[in-house]
Amino acid sequence: MSKKSRFFLWVIIVGLAFIAGVRAYRMYEGYVQAQLEAQPPTMTFNNVPVRRLPPQPEEQVYKRWTEEPAQKEFYLENPPLDAEQEKEQARATVASILSDYKNNPEIQSFYADLQQVTGRRDIDLTALSGENLTQLIQQYPQMQQVIAEHAKDPAFAQTIQEIFQNPQFIQSVKVLQGTEDIPPAAGK
Repeated sequence: MSKKSRFFLWVIIVGLAFIAGVRAYRMYEGYVQAQLEAQPPTMTFNNVPVRRLPPQPEEQVYKRWTEEPAQKEFYLENPPLDAEQEKEQARATVASILSDYKNNPEIQSFYADLQQVTGRRDIDLTALSGENLTQLIQQYPQMQQVIAEHAKDPAFAQTIQEIFQNPQFIQSVKVLQGTEDIPPAAGK
């Protein structure tokens, strides 16, 4: 081979290497462009790109579990009362609730009629709410007629209904009359 032939052969080889290099570079540019398109868009602030790093997850701190809860709950309660103390408290509750209605004209009229029929001044709603109710009705049967007459008066009925809507009054009457364990009626 002559020198001229060798020179042209080297020119062809260098030309092919150049063309291969240009194609390899274009392939690399296509690869980089595809990678950029796959990434989320860059955030900007006043057209200046902002780089946001994803937050790193916090490392978990493991604590040793103990058998006792961290906080204990405390309930402040009075000690349970014996039967006599409970009745005394119920009497005081009934008297307190009924004292709010002592100046009510319908209640005063009812008391006056009860005193007239029985001849006793100590019979009032407190006595009728207590444990001696059955004895009083047996001793003075005419009390039922007075109660029935006053129950027809709408103002008196409204006042009595107000009194009996007080849950403390109901509970106290149950304690005094010994009906605590009786379940409520099915229709109520």
